[in-house]
Amino acid sequence: MRKPFKYWESENFIGLARLVCVTLLLVSGMVGIGFICWASTQIPVQPEQTIIQRVETTGDVRRLCIEARTGGHIDAMSCQLIDPHTGGVMR
Repeated sequence: MRKPFKYWESENFIGLARLVCVTLLLVSGMVGIGFICWASTQIPVQPEQTIIQRVETTGDVRRLCIEARTGGHIDAMSCQLIDPHTGGVMR
């Protein structure tokens, strides 16, 4: 049976181990640099804020409601009574 490492000495194995370690170190460094470059090109998507204005009527009471929404949740909401005589907002 043939022995492929029959004439190798310890220096040969140490050299091969160093070569493998240096190769792994270089490859991991290149992967790290590639990941940093890829991450720097990714732009996070900012959700838009929308303002919704509507008039709600319950019986003879009318309210002007204003909502500020970002994505799927309400950031702020304000409702004020509408004066039935002037049509303006009551303070």
